[in-house]
Amino acid sequence: MTQEIRKPFDVETIRARIIEAGTTGMELDSETAWNVAFHLTDWLDDLQAFHQFCQRPEQFGTEEVNEILMRLLIHVPNHIAAAAKLYCDMPVKDVFGVGATTETEL
Repeated sequence: MTQEIRKPFDVETIRARIIEAGTTGMELDSETAWNVAFHLTDWLDDLQAFHQFCQRPEQFGTEEVNEILMRLLIHVPNHIAAAAKLYCDMPVKDVFGVGATTETEL
């Protein structure tokens, strides 16, 4: 059963607000604030899909769940890492000690 993913986010308004907060509250230059806004909104479709799954997990087949999780896990972390570094100069660390910041040799 394929689920229809709704798109409720007003991305332009969200980006504008992030840019405003970054330039006024964090004193970022406009290019850096724009980049933060991009990195925090480029994956909103993935977030929406995951949210819909979380609301009704029993309605999603295994292949759908795997697709949602793969899209989220592949797309989101690098955007979050970039935004964290740009917005608050916070680099990514492997705080759970699972090798999250190193590639595994096959």
